[in-house]
Amino acid sequence: MWSLSIAQLEDRVHEMSRRCRPILPHVARLCLIATYMEDALRMWFQWAEQRDFVQVHLECSQAFAVLIVFINLVGQLVGCGFILARVWVNFAVTLLAGLILLQVHVYAMPVQLKLILRNFSLFGGLLLIHAEAKDLDRIYNAGAGVPLLVNRRPQYLMQLTGRILLALMYLSLLQLHFGPLECILNAFGLTLMAFVVVGYRTRLAAFLLALILTIWNLYTNCWWLVEGYKMDYVKYNCFHTFSVVGGLLMVVVLGPGHVSLEQYKKRW
Repeated sequence: MWSLSIAQLEDRVHEMSRRCRPILPHVARLCLIATYMEDALRMWFQWAEQRDFVQVHLECSQAFAVLIVFINLVGQLVGCGFILARVWVNFAVTLLAGLILLQVHVYAMPVQLKLILRNFSLFGGLLLIHAEAKDLDRIYNAGAGVPLLVNRRPQYLMQLTGRILLALMYLSLLQLHFGPLECILNAFGLTLMAFVVVGYRTRLAAFLLALILTIWNLYTNCWWLVEGYKMDYVKYNCFHTFSVVGGLLMVVVLGPGHVSLEQYKKRW
């Protein structure tokens, strides 16, 4: 009875993803780039503070500091715009990945496990966007008639790597508290994320985890209710969590891929 209900629920999630195919990828990409959009807007509204910080931190001229902030601002907006418009996606992914490395170098972030996980995990989201773009290219280029024979192994490996890095992103969100509710949520979330990584009941696990994270994020990261210096930190956590949700929704769109436990089960 339990396995039957799980299978039915999984079928419903698969059917929902099929019906929402026209809009679900757009929602997933919008959530994935949320952290880049938030960072770009913060640079726009805090232009003077960002410029002064870069100038003091790098001990450079004001003109060079302005150039660094400008590159970060425009680069992130352009990359996000291309991804949302589904044009030059490969260029946009490369651009945003380069800006991550630039920010790590310019801002010289302290070596903390949580920050390392978040930086690596951002690459995972970009890989999933890249894999989805390759999937669309394959569909559009196939046309009618004889199926187009394309080596899709790089795409499958990108999906696997993206799922692994997405797990790192999720680990950076874990609540390091040991109350009964926190322990239950963390255990349940880690189990679902493990299913996503190995590719077992992938769409169902990704959908449930995305739903849980969305509710949790709106409840705990209400940055619009926070005042003072804490608002930027809470806002960053909020949009970063939305990026995790976007990655999970992209997994719902793409499915487990060829390198997954579900695919190996078909061979058994």
